[in-house]
Amino acid sequence: MKDIWQAPVGEHLDVVVTAGLPPVPLPDDAHVEQLIWHGDPFTGRLRASVAARGSHTVTVRIADGERLVADVRIRRGPARTPGPHALLRTDLRPGAAYTRLFAVTKDVTTDHVPGAEPLLSTPSMIAFMEDTAADILRAHFAPAAASLGTWIGVRHTGPANIGQAVTVTAVLADVRGRRYLFDILATVDGREIGDGQVAQTLIGRA
Repeated sequence: MKDIWQAPVGEHLDVVVTAGLPPVPLPDDAHVEQLIWHGDPFTGRLRASVAARGSHTVTVRIADGERLVADVRIRRGPARTPGPHALLRTDLRPGAAYTRLFAVTKDVTTDHVPGAEPLLSTPSMIAFMEDTAADILRAHFAPAAASLGTWIGVRHTGPANIGQAVTVTAVLADVRGRRYLFDILATVDGREIGDGQVAQTLIGRA
């Protein structure tokens, strides 16, 4: 995969996609910065193409026919070692987790489908996810620190009705300076209704 840094956006790459991690072979002196799964586990022959590029990154898109499977962002250079940020009182490393319960009330539902029962809206589910991720950071804030949601990549896969409780679990997956990436899962009575990733970025308050 020596031409990954020169291949035009949209061009298919002549690589063998594997089921392991990372799912594509890496060029020398490069590492996977982010891996986002969009589909179910794959079994067939997959193809890879260049989806986007930056000055030091390339995003490789993996598809099974017309079905999008994953996006893999590859960055030049060795992976950076996470370390404590000055805006945190205590160190925070990948693996830190937190779970919260959210009640489904009328004000977090959508009723835009005539004749259908009101259901938890996607924006409300995302808000639950972002708030749970932020709670992991809040326990470590230094004075005058805060965080903002800066990236969302989630799927809303099932319904939640008024009166039900949504369980949201966030697990810190990666640390990049001020940016903290979380794996998120939302369930109702053990049934998955949403999953994906969100990012929070530390800021200083006046």
